[in-house]
Amino acid sequence: MIIRKWSRAIAILLLVFSLIGQAPKNAHAASGFYVSGTKLMDSTGQPFVMRGVNHAHTWYKDQLSTAIPAIAKTGANTVRIVLSNGSKWSLDDMNAVNSILSLCKQNKLIAVLEVHDATGSDSLTDLNTAVNYWISIKNALIGKEDSVIINIANEWYGTWDGANWANGYKQAIPKLRSAGLNHTLIVDSAGWGQYPSSIVNYGTEVLNADPLKNTMFSIHMYEYAGGNASTVKSNIDNVLNKNLALIIGEFGGQHTNGDVDEDTIMSYSKEKGVGWLAWSWKGNSSDLAYLDMANDWSGSSLTPFGNTVVNGSNGIKATSVLSGIFGGGNTNPGSGNTSTMYDFESGTMSWAGSNITGGPWTTSEWKSTGTYSLKADVNLSSNSKHSLYIAASQNLLGKTSLKATVKHAAWGSFGNGISAVLYVKTGSGWTWYESGTTPINSASGTALTLSLSSIPNLNDVREIGVEFRASSGSSGQSAIYVDSITVQ
Repeated sequence: MIIRKWSRAIAILLLVFSLIGQAPKNAHAASGFYVSGTKLMDSTGQPFVMRGVNHAHTWYKDQLSTAIPAIAKTGANTVRIVLSNGSKWSLDDMNAVNSILSLCKQNKLIAVLEVHDATGSDSLTDLNTAVNYWISIKNALIGKEDSVIINIANEWYGTWDGANWANGYKQAIPKLRSAGLNHTLIVDSAGWGQYPSSIVNYGTEVLNADPLKNTMFSIHMYEYAGGNASTVKSNIDNVLNKNLALIIGEFGGQHTNGDVDEDTIMSYSKEKGVGWLAWSWKGNSSDLAYLDMANDWSGSSLTPFGNTVVNGSNGIKATSVLSGIFGGGNTNPGSGNTSTMYDFESGTMSWAGSNITGGPWTTSEWKSTGTYSLKADVNLSSNSKHSLYIAASQNLLGKTSLKATVKHAAWGSFGNGISAVLYVKTGSGWTWYESGTTPINSASGTALTLSLSSIPNLNDVREIGVEFRASSGSSGQSAIYVDSITVQ
């Protein structure tokens, strides 16, 4: 009997241990975003690196339906939305937030929501007002933990004082959790977001005040926190070395009191797997207009800063991957996921032409996807060559193939036909690499594919384009079209 009792006890213990071993590793993984060390993980259990834009919604409420789709067309995976709790600006109520989140989801954008009224304030009352705002609209937020992240209060605590900053958030976070808000939370650093030492010195305390340990931190990199390469790198490294999760919640190309090293912010963030959100799509005051990314709300043309953020070698198009809930979920876009580089839905996207008589323009006459393609008029002659291209530094390192869809117009005389090649130019010598020559037609689009696996200097691509080649006997006016340039 004694042996049987021990056997039964051992069996029970083994069963208990086996059940423990089957318990989920992280309680948040099944329902929403969660923090794991320095990484933000999405609800599919894959790392998520933010690449996106800030949108000043509360001051431009009537531009929401234009701005959100335009931001999505850049390839962004995240949009940070400015909201007001009613203290300084018109309240964004629960119905408004529901509409915002619906539009973001339609456009496959993760929504980072922030309250702006406490910006620069050291007042606990202002922080609590922000907390109470989130609680008041919690019915719009609960259940959306996989697509919504709460940035508690934009740049709360203007003074460069980490201890009191931390004390404020150590009170605020438990209150949000007690109200049932289990979302990933973002806390901006002290000093108007530009005092990262507050995170380095006190961030662990703030994280430990979160019963869910689901809080990450944000630096706003302007002239103080992001003024030069060494500052950018040390600020990022110092936070990551504390095993804390980090994003660059705002950055520009310059600011009131100096330059900002946006190139290093983007390149070093890529190297370290840190997310970033550029400030901002449009709507800055006249004295800060250099922070605008787009010249109009629809993004039909980008400012120089916007072009860097969207089309630069470490910009959105080169590094953004959608969340796993939207079909993405691979932090290396070149290791299997197909992403669209250029679809011309928001304009010519800085593409140009060679040996053309008109354009290039966007047109709805034909498209392979979406609504628009890129078109140029040409004057054909025997063996003439005509190109559509973009000359801009881009990083395709780790990518395996580049694709485009093309056609020519039905008018003109084509001799023995028209063919096309997809090409890139890389390195300081602008060395040319092309796909095989492919015959194209006027009836439907033809897919061109360029294998990138053996091309050197993919981290220094200088030009991407399509060259159209007329045969002998070609003549007369015609047109050429390009659409849907994708990379895998």
